Amino acid sequence: MHQLRDLIRAPAAARKYLSQDPAEKTWTCPVCGLIPPFALRGGWYARRRCTCEREAEERQAIQTLQHLSGQAQVMRTYTWLGPAWSEPGLAEKTFATFRRERHPQAFDLAHSFAQNPQGVLALYGSYGTGKTHLLAAVANHLGTTGTPCLFASAVTLFDAIQDGIQQNQDYHQLLRWGIQTPLLLLDDIDKLKASEFREEVLYKLVNGRTTAGRPLAISSNCTPGELERWVGKAGRSRLMTGLIPVQMNGADYRLEVQP
Repeated sequence: MHQLRDLIRAPAAARKYLSQDPAEKTWTCPVCGLIPPFALRGGWYARRRCTCEREAEERQAIQTLQHLSGQAQVMRTYTWLGPAWSEPGLAEKTFATFRRERHPQAFDLAHSFAQNPQGVLALYGSYGTGKTHLLAAVANHLGTTGTPCLFASAVTLFDAIQDGIQQNQDYHQLLRWGIQTPLLLLDDIDKLKASEFREEVLYKLVNGRTTAGRPLAISSNCTPGELERWVGKAGRSRLMTGLIPVQMNGADYRLEVQP
């Protein structure tokens, strides 16, 4: 009678995983050997996981958490200035989606930098050659490995700063984030209209990161040596520390006629 009551009380949804025949829930793992079942009340038996299965499930759970963490990190990479200043579409720009045959040397240098960021990676050259794509690929690679980094076009950065000033907000927090992040990526530095204020801000970012020994990745149309107009003489000098110059000239892929 007691076994009958326990059988009736067993949740209907769970009964398909149970059996009253222990042989049905006994199995053999090629590594762990014979795995006996769990004996439950009421004469029920349930399949027992072996050590292999538990370890595989733990690995899968860790991989899932790492993937979710990587996605969150990539999102932070492009939204750190605020939702209004996010960089749409850059999260999809990876090394896998870059056409290496266009600029193999630039691809290899950027990919190598992404493995171990050190110094200043400077992508420069003509329009539409993939400089922004490679910068984003570096950021996205680091995001998937759990390494924090921040990406912004220089124009967007100063738009966000100016907006903060107009709203009486302290923009210095943005500068602190830009200095403290393990890797800062600034796109299109020479798209800015030069001014004393912008030169001062860029100098603070470059100097702060150089002093702390943190890497930097930038892009521009002009050569790194010509960036003095935007970062000043002292800023230019600091950019030369550990400089990795990567020239990218060629046809503007944006102008190519799609079939």
